[in-house]
Amino acid sequence: MSAIAGLLQLDGQAIDRDTLHRMQVLLTPYGRDAQHAWQQGASGMLRTLLRTTPEDSLDHQPLVDAASDMVVVFDGRLDNRDELATALEIATSELALMADSDLALHACRHWGMDTPKHLLGDFALACWQPKRKRLWLARDPLGNRPLFWYKRHDLFAFATMPKALFAIPGLSKAICEEQLHDYLCMLPMTGPASFFKDVYRVEPGHTVLLEDERLSAQRYHQFDPDYEIHLESDEAYVDALREHLNRAVACRLRAVGPVATHLSSGKDSTTVTAFAAQQLAQQHKPLIAYTAVPRENFDGPVPSGRHADEGPAARKVADRFSNVEHVLIRTDGTSPLDNLHETTEMLDRAPLNACNVAWAAAIREDAARRGVKALLCGDKGNMGISYDGMPYLPQLLRTGRWPTLWRVYKEMKRQYPTMTWRQMVKFSTAPLLPRPLWQAFEKYRNRAWELSNHSAVSPRLSRNLNTRKRASELDFDLTYQPPANGRQHRIDVLYLTDTGEYNAAANVDGVEYRDPTADVRLMEFCLAVPDSQYLKDGEPQSLLKKLMADVLPDEILHAKTRGLQAADWYEQTEQAIPELRAELERLKAHGSASHFLDLDALQQALDEWPKGGWASPEIERRYRYKLLRGLSVGTFIRYADEENE
Repeated sequence: MSAIAGLLQLDGQAIDRDTLHRMQVLLTPYGRDAQHAWQQGASGMLRTLLRTTPEDSLDHQPLVDAASDMVVVFDGRLDNRDELATALEIATSELALMADSDLALHACRHWGMDTPKHLLGDFALACWQPKRKRLWLARDPLGNRPLFWYKRHDLFAFATMPKALFAIPGLSKAICEEQLHDYLCMLPMTGPASFFKDVYRVEPGHTVLLEDERLSAQRYHQFDPDYEIHLESDEAYVDALREHLNRAVACRLRAVGPVATHLSSGKDSTTVTAFAAQQLAQQHKPLIAYTAVPRENFDGPVPSGRHADEGPAARKVADRFSNVEHVLIRTDGTSPLDNLHETTEMLDRAPLNACNVAWAAAIREDAARRGVKALLCGDKGNMGISYDGMPYLPQLLRTGRWPTLWRVYKEMKRQYPTMTWRQMVKFSTAPLLPRPLWQAFEKYRNRAWELSNHSAVSPRLSRNLNTRKRASELDFDLTYQPPANGRQHRIDVLYLTDTGEYNAAANVDGVEYRDPTADVRLMEFCLAVPDSQYLKDGEPQSLLKKLMADVLPDEILHAKTRGLQAADWYEQTEQAIPELRAELERLKAHGSASHFLDLDALQQALDEWPKGGWASPEIERRYRYKLLRGLSVGTFIRYADEENE
């Protein structure tokens, strides 16, 4: 993987070489293996490289092609190299000597701005055409690699991470008030705005075009909410899912050194681990599987429906494959504040879940020590391979297919005898209620959405920005009404999810996150499968369960509870209460923290630290989310203002 950046002087003046150099220095931690820059007159580009694939040894960016009037920088991994070579008439012998960036340049020559439509994998790229004074930027459809930009009257700049843009004289880390408010309120990020006032994202699946100093953006990829595939049998759907998963995993095994996976007790990571283990076994290669677990002998309370230790179930998966080395990661003795500033600096944003920072970092550090470059995960699985199909019920009700709905009810009752008829009717009707009626129903049940229960946002800021109005403008349901249209809901979630900075930050540890469940071809297939296949015979997640029936143990396929990451978080946090108090005092002394955060509420939470009740949803919301996320955002605020401290 690479980090990329570029500068264009729109007034025709020569670029500031020192600025370009400072940008390169700031991006070097994301690509320690090689750094190169190109500059000519009013333009300059750079690339810092982390070698994660064999072909990365051939990478010599920035790529300058005077004949086609192009300068290209590319960050990413292409998963359709052979298909691209065929389309571009590149011989096999020539392809073997080409880095992925070289293929991207050939594609830009051939397809121009349509290039991103033909690329598969995780990528961000920039193509500058000096004679035409034309620059375009693009990111992959699911936003696996980040890219940001900044524009003023005389200059345009882009970079993998915002920090490189702050090397530009006059550009400060001024916080975007609306975006940080939305983040604190857990509202989705929409549009190109970032957490910094003058820095913007290239949105996933979009291109940004700068031509004649005019800026425009357009979506080049979108999932079709109306497309549905119909195969000849249930087994055909299972076979097709197997084929797509095999390809998605195989693409992500192209790596330098050993491969590792995140292995939880959930269906997504266990499926990815199983497919990777099977394929690597055929190549006589090992697989390292990491499971984050609480401290030894932890027996503390956890919320209903969860289990604390994912190790035993994960072990049963690992033991099924002789080439898997199972590694347990424990982080007792650390606190959510440990390395929080460093993580914030790597991300250029506040970590969403401070409790997960320690174990995620510990996994990356151990992987790096073992020479691992590719770390597989299954983060997008819920939207694809492990989708439960429950919106099939309101779909049947809405379309008047009563006999089918009755049959599915009976099948669900057979599968889950303890499920009541009332519960099943609720699954069908709740998504179809008008939103005001649903909200009134939730209020009647004393489950109305209360911002102060889980968010540390300043009440004054919430009033000024009118949180409820903003949520309405974003078409976001604060009471989390179940979706009536499963396919459209999943597409909406995919469009609102942007993990680019998290993936880039892993590169600082020398590791590349790769998510087979985020494979575009796999996701398009999963979206097109009818909901009836996911709720077949009254069994949620039926398609994946059929596929993995002879591969994963029953403890995974038919688990009654879900794993809780960092289950001992409250013990770790309690040990660090003095540090939490000290951090809160620093925020009180900080100039702008109180503008964004309800510091009095955070102080009260610390003063009222409970002696128990950690399985209570109310306590979890107040401390795991409100307190720790508030302190995480506070760390970001201090990071953004550090030059003023």
